[in-house]
Amino acid sequence: MPVTEYSRLTLKQGLNKEQIIFAKRGLSRAKKLMEDFTGHDFHIFQEVEDPDHIYIVGQWASVEQHMKSWIPSEANQGLLKDLGPLVDVDYLFHIVVSFGSIPPSEKSPVFSIGRHVMESEKRPDFESTFESRRHGLEMHAPGSISGGWRIEKEPGREEFVLFTPWKYVSRSIH
Repeated sequence: MPVTEYSRLTLKQGLNKEQIIFAKRGLSRAKKLMEDFTGHDFHIFQEVEDPDHIYIVGQWASVEQHMKSWIPSEANQGLLKDLGPLVDVDYLFHIVVSFGSIPPSEKSPVFSIGRHVMESEKRPDFESTFESRRHGLEMHAPGSISGGWRIEKEPGREEFVLFTPWKYVSRSIH
């Protein structure tokens, strides 16, 4: 089953300009290598509110392809060796969402990411409320919103990740 990787990296504090440039080049190389490995597109985004936060969003054929084939691969281990001193991996998990439905687009070059965490028994209520209010959010967004459920769950918890497109940064800040 295709899955979407959602991960956040943070540039380490105290990096000089050359190290930051090296990190960004390394992330561009990582994007290319992951795309070559999977045959799918990947996006690397920089957060507006905290530019040290970098997000990776991309499609894998399965969690196993990502975790058992890519992670231990020579290509990825080389990337980790180069980037390890420059970035921290804050989190990495997979969600069930169609990668093609995730912003950005020319119509909406900016998007927000919302992580909605709840107790497992509240998931049906969340789904019902979300679906009943989805139209209101889509009326204000310049494109389709998309989201999906986290696969690797914490015990007793569920997490829904929502991607909402916006035309401008000011529209995305609530």
